[in-house]
Amino acid sequence: MFKIIGINLLVFAVYALLIVRTSAVADRGFSIAVGMGVCIFFHVMLNLVTAIVFLVLGKKAFVKSFFISAGVLAPVGFVTWLILLSIYG
Repeated sequence: MFKIIGINLLVFAVYALLIVRTSAVADRGFSIAVGMGVCIFFHVMLNLVTAIVFLVLGKKAFVKSFFISAGVLAPVGFVTWLILLSIYG
């Protein structure tokens, strides 16, 4: 369970870093606002869809891990998004 949550948070950190580092200085606030917002939304939705698929398949351990991962990623992603917007926006 902790492995799946850790991998999801690591993936989140990697794309957050890529968005911040590869954006031009003038467009960094807009890139963070739109790019990270879309990435966080799709990441959380992908975790929820994956959990539902594993629920249908009957893999209870994976279901719990992906639901918890989506529940952790949503507030962590939102707070990180707000912090980065306040810094670079």
